[in-house]
Amino acid sequence: MRAHRGDGVLLGALAVVSCFGLVVGLATQPAVAAAGTPLVGTFTITAGSCSGGAVSGTYLRMVLSGGTNAAGPYFSNSDSTCPDNTYTPLAPGTSGGMVTGSYQPQPSPAFDSAGNALSAAISAPVAFEGVKFSTATNPVDPQTGLHTPPPSIAVSGTALSGNLQSFGVSWNNQEFNQGSPKPDGSSPGNTTPVTGVYNPSTGVYTLQWSSQVVGGPFNGFSAYWNLTGRFVPAGANAAGAPSGAATASGQSGVASAPSGSTGPHAGASAGGARSVPATAGASGTATTSGSAASTTTTPAAAGATAPTSSHTVASVRTVVGSSGWRAPSWLVALVVVLAILGLGGVLWSERELRRRSRDEIVEPKGA
Repeated sequence: MRAHRGDGVLLGALAVVSCFGLVVGLATQPAVAAAGTPLVGTFTITAGSCSGGAVSGTYLRMVLSGGTNAAGPYFSNSDSTCPDNTYTPLAPGTSGGMVTGSYQPQPSPAFDSAGNALSAAISAPVAFEGVKFSTATNPVDPQTGLHTPPPSIAVSGTALSGNLQSFGVSWNNQEFNQGSPKPDGSSPGNTTPVTGVYNPSTGVYTLQWSSQVVGGPFNGFSAYWNLTGRFVPAGANAAGAPSGAATASGQSGVASAPSGSTGPHAGASAGGARSVPATAGASGTATTSGSAASTTTTPAAAGATAPTSSHTVASVRTVVGSSGWRAPSWLVALVVVLAILGLGGVLWSERELRRRSRDEIVEPKGA
């Protein structure tokens, strides 16, 4: 009897300890993204510039499949205004830049009849191989159909981190998630965390991340994003930002793009490799031309629509906020209920064992 009694109490105690241990574990999960003080407002964008051969401001640079941000090879955009057309300068949109804490979704319809993107809040539409692309942040990612949290950026000292799962690009009647991490919480291939620097005194910032393209004609390519500007807290007057206050070089706390460097911030180089996927259904064959500085593969039919490739992403959701991972309220409630049931089991087991002990003692006396 004592052995059974001890087993019951031990099992009940283990249930209580396990449940409360899980509660404590959920409450002490380490932060996985955007650790620090949340910056809620508008990260205004300084327009990209290639003046004098040095790249500054806000720009996009695509890396070919298998390449790296630092060494390439890079995709050459024939519509780029830079001498080194592996850089595509970006200009601020109607909202002045990217808003955190809320979405800047694409309009409906998202494209005109030629496939040009119509989103214009974050960045102004810009030509990319004959078709304009633009950016947006959507509560439901258009490419994967997964729900995403609004953009969040946090500062710790002068270091920035963030969650941009909802960030996406529209181009040529197609959608490409360009967030970090991806909507399912993963970071495939060349996808890198959102990082940056921030000057608390001036609000000047630089944000950088890389996001691999999953599916579609550019599958396996990745885009390196460099956003610079000034952060304007929610409720402040973004229009009051001085035009020269948010340049990428010459400002305290912001990384510059020195000419001659070998990384993604490098100045104009001797050109880059460009590989545009051939267009399905276009007449003729793709033509290839090359030189000592670059290799270019272009579609056979100009203006033809590249094939849309459906890509299914596993809907493994992660809960990431400005202060890291947070347990869903339903899960915490479930654990608490289990803990209470475990404690109740201990008390019931103890009471039942005592009753049986009394019965065993009473029965011989009445015999």
